[in-house]
Amino acid sequence: MSLFEPWILLGMAAGVFQALRVAGQKALSQSTTADIQLSSWSAALARCLFGLPWAVLILVALLILCAAPPKLSLTFWLWTAAAAGLQILATVQQTILLGKRNLAIGVVYVKTEVVLVAIVGSTPFFAQYLSGLQWMAILVSVIGVVVITRAKLGNTGGSVWDLRSAWLGLSGGALLAATSLTLREGGLVLIRDAAEVGVQVSPAVAGMTTLVGLLIIQCVAVITVMALRDASEFGRVTKRLRPMAYTGLLSALGSACWFVGYVLMSPALVKSVGQVEFFAAVILTFLMFKERPTRTEWVGMMFILASILMLLLSTL
Repeated sequence: MSLFEPWILLGMAAGVFQALRVAGQKALSQSTTADIQLSSWSAALARCLFGLPWAVLILVALLILCAAPPKLSLTFWLWTAAAAGLQILATVQQTILLGKRNLAIGVVYVKTEVVLVAIVGSTPFFAQYLSGLQWMAILVSVIGVVVITRAKLGNTGGSVWDLRSAWLGLSGGALLAATSLTLREGGLVLIRDAAEVGVQVSPAVAGMTTLVGLLIIQCVAVITVMALRDASEFGRVTKRLRPMAYTGLLSALGSACWFVGYVLMSPALVKSVGQVEFFAAVILTFLMFKERPTRTEWVGMMFILASILMLLLSTL
């Protein structure tokens, strides 16, 4: 293996796209004059509905290049549907967490997602076993994320002993971890099914097919829920097309990198490399908003940098 393995580059790219999405949303919200309140379901709609066309375009381009469309079996759809449901539940859980006074500790616990992915992925069911150096890199990465998150949120989050916020954060992280693992299984099913009939499906096609399938399922689910609970929200959504289209594009690009990366390597390692998002966020916030990182944030980023270097060394 080398330092330029595709899963490493994909994880880093996914982190950068995620940072761009967050920074862009912040800039757009600051430039918006209309005070339009949208629910968490509208945020989910922006990600899936506005991201779906871009995901389809990427998949079509890959199919033209690879000329090997995968077979969509019932097993694939079951794994993909499970991932779609888990991701929606994770979004709702995070929304509940954001509404709590004890925000900081909850967010810190959510950031332990990468450890939960590694623990569950190392069970015999998933068999994504990691080396000692990779485990150490993951733990160092989480320490860095926790330090940065606490620094950004300050003392507004309340006591670290708030069990309710801790539970919300851990359960949200667990849902995100389960989403990553089920997505990987959905992509691997496509590769295995094709191999049984003598066809080779590339990881890129498998990952993008899984993404498109997930977005289709989520579009149906989210639109149905919004229609049942408050159909008038669709009208408010049309007034925020610019930020939602921006969110959809970058979400699709980021998800494409995540999904293909999951097919190639354990989600725990891909997500750990994706923590480069914090470096990209610092650069973007300085360029766009003139916000300088604090000393504590620099310390956290050094932890993340060390973890990424450890992961790179583990591939040699």
